[in-house]
Amino acid sequence: MFRRWPLVVALILPWSLVACGGGSDGDTLKIGVLQIAQAPVLDDAVRGFESALTKGVPGRHVDVEVKNANGDQSLVASLSRDLAGGDYDAYAVIGTPAVTALVQQVRDKPIFAIAMGDPVGAKVAKSLEAPGGNVTGSTDYVDPAELLRTVDATTPRPRTIGTILDPSNQNMAIWSKALTKAARANGDKVVEATVSGAGDVPSAARSLDGRADLVLIGPDATTLSAIDAVGAATAKARLPMIVVGGEISVKGVTASIGPDYRQVGRQAGEAAVQVLEDGKKPGAVAFTKPRDITVQVDRSEATSLGVTIPTGAS
Repeated sequence: MFRRWPLVVALILPWSLVACGGGSDGDTLKIGVLQIAQAPVLDDAVRGFESALTKGVPGRHVDVEVKNANGDQSLVASLSRDLAGGDYDAYAVIGTPAVTALVQQVRDKPIFAIAMGDPVGAKVAKSLEAPGGNVTGSTDYVDPAELLRTVDATTPRPRTIGTILDPSNQNMAIWSKALTKAARANGDKVVEATVSGAGDVPSAARSLDGRADLVLIGPDATTLSAIDAVGAATAKARLPMIVVGGEISVKGVTASIGPDYRQVGRQAGEAAVQVLEDGKKPGAVAFTKPRDITVQVDRSEATSLGVTIPTGAS
């Protein structure tokens, strides 16, 4: 059962469930999910998690409750405290700030990170292969150097790449640094528009008009939660926009490069099965990396902008 409440939904599942019980009876797993923002790509990842977990625990009912911060960083801490005080068996979290906030509140139950960019850099895991704590799951990190293979193969070639990010997100701080380094090596330039919440995204997107040849949106949950506003701004400015793992159906999005987020969510769900069904400790279950990177192009959008983006360049 997948219930979506207006403000939030949480997921909670602990390895201690096997040894000493959790927040539910033996036939039900009560999972609290903390989602950093509302966006189709994030929703897909959570659904993938639920699907894999439900399939992997036959005969048991999976009760998922989702708490959504809706891109408001000020809500993350309070929602984390609410979840930590709830009667859950384990937790699932999407969004690096949300993962780090919940880890500060919960030490004795499993936390499954869905599509986390850099668990080691965020200090919730000692390594991807052996996390060592109570957090495991899946990552969505794609090296920006790989993304630039497609960007630089675009005709006409963009020399100045604009991006929007929330610098308080540890994942994005690492990603943007790697993007700038890779772009510099290719003779390109990166201009950044920073945000502190979803409400800042529209003006940040408009600020790239005249400063960038192409907009590249990384796996920033805050920006993705307002991707419609970014698309409206890039469409008006006639700027090609490439998103990492987003939807090309959004107006203004020219192409998408990245993992299948439903699959990345399923991989986190498979990790949860190892803990909640097979009895492994989270710290002994490796984080999994994206299995496939694909390029999708909205041909009509690209044609209208006079650009060609190859689908086989990444």
